[in-house]
Amino acid sequence: MMKRLISFVSAVITALCVMCVPVIADGKTGLVVDGADIFTKTQENYMTDKAVEAAEKTGLNIIVYTTDDVGSDKSDNGVMDFADVAYESICGINTDGVLLLINNDTKFDWISTSGAGINYLSDYRIETIFSAMDKYYDKDDLYGASLCFIEKVVSYCAQGKANNQQEVFGKEVDLDYFAEEFFSTFLFLGFGALIVSICLYAHFSKQYAITKPETQNYTLKDSLWFSQKTDQFMGNITTRTYSPRSSGSSGSHSGGHSHHSSTHHSSGGGRHGGGGHHR
Repeated sequence: MMKRLISFVSAVITALCVMCVPVIADGKTGLVVDGADIFTKTQENYMTDKAVEAAEKTGLNIIVYTTDDVGSDKSDNGVMDFADVAYESICGINTDGVLLLINNDTKFDWISTSGAGINYLSDYRIETIFSAMDKYYDKDDLYGASLCFIEKVVSYCAQGKANNQQEVFGKEVDLDYFAEEFFSTFLFLGFGALIVSICLYAHFSKQYAITKPETQNYTLKDSLWFSQKTDQFMGNITTRTYSPRSSGSSGSHSGGHSHHSSTHHSSGGGRHGGGGHHR
């Protein structure tokens, strides 16, 4: 409790010292809090404009928050708590939004989501956002990484809520849409298979057609009747019998991480989702 209180007070003091008046867009906040003094004034103003535009498009609070001191608890969980409390100190508890914490203290950055932001930014999407930011991290371009974050949030919100989606072959798709497409594809492939089967049946039925056996009778000079019988083979029939084998052991299957869902936790005074990334 004491650590959370210290984190909360630190976040509030930083916010009050750095920001003047939050920029509000249709009731949502687009804001840059540069507590670590990373950005130039021009960069901060431009990023604030982008955050405001993002808030207008998504209906979410969009916050970029930098710090060089996350408080006494410098563990990854402590950074998570700091980011969640920082979001709540600006936007309130359980409101709709997302905050990017650029943490120059331990170099462990965190994306904190709240309210509807939890639904739009699943664990998988947060991972892909950080992956997209890596090219800027590699050049120590935290300004570019922050702009990339804002752009990705807008893009994912335009795609819809992530928790109704599933990752298929590395791409997120809507389950209803995927089921419809899969059913259509299944019907198309089934119809194609039926046509091929008919063609193969017609071909092989002619090649192995059953012919009527012929009988020839011969009359000899002495009026004795002889009949000649001929066995005519009409085809080969091969019979196979399946003999099951004991496998000796049965396989095992373990479930993996669900990419299309968001991990929830309680931090500060509300409910949050999110994910972190070590630089």
